[in-house]
Parts: sequence; C-alpha cells; structure tokens
Amino acid sequence: MGLRKRIFTLSSAIIAGLVTIAIGLILWSTTLSSASQGQAVKPQQDPVQLEQAADQAADLSEDVYSGLDTTKKIIGKTEARNQAIETGRDAASQKLEELSDRAQQAETHGEDVLSATDKRVLKHITE
Repeated sequence: MGLRKRIFTLSSAIIAGLVTIAIGLILWSTTLSSASQGQAVKPQQDPVQLEQAADQAADLSEDVYSGLDTTKKIIGKTEARNQAIETGRDAASQKLEELSDRAQQAETHGEDVLSATDKRVLKHITE
C-alpha cells in the first residue's frame, strides 16, 4: 500500500471518527437527565406535540445537508474525507428521519412507542 493511500485511509478514518464522536456527543447531551445530575426527577409536564415534532425532525433530516459543499471545501480536501463527511451526514439524516417516523407512529398508537430519549429530543426540537 502506497504512502499516499495510507494517508488517505488514515484521514478518512479520522474524519469518520470525528463525525461519530460529534453525533455521539449530541445524543449523549440530549439524554442527560436531571437524575444524572443529582437532582430529583420531575415528571414531564407538557406533552410532546407529536405532529409538530415529526415535521420538525423531518425538516432537520433534510437540513443536515445544508452547507455540505462549504464543509467539503474547508475540510474535505480529499475524496476520502468528502466520503466520510457525506457518510456522517447521511447517518445523522437517517437518525432524524427515523425519529420523525417514530413520532408519527406515536401520534397514531400513543406515546408509549417513544422512549424517554425520543420524547426529550422531540420536545427539544419543537421548542
């Protein structure tokens, strides 16, 4: 394997890792509850507006791609980096689309189909 190919492979792995870490940090920050911070857990007072939340999650799944060309110009100097950037955005878009689908399903079948994390994220994106 040539040096150039090794560098491309390494940089794509680094970019993919950074994207994965960023997505993980976003998901982790949304799952922090008041209980993990040493406070009493308060019951959720306002119900999630499921239709609005589903629409917002669907919109955000498309917004993930905004600025893609700019990101590629600044960070994606190689094809491997550009591919890693696209893969990370595809994964984020897919997660948001799945969340939108679960919110639509919850609208029909009740909020029991949503996890506590789903409810927190949906509530957050509608505020």
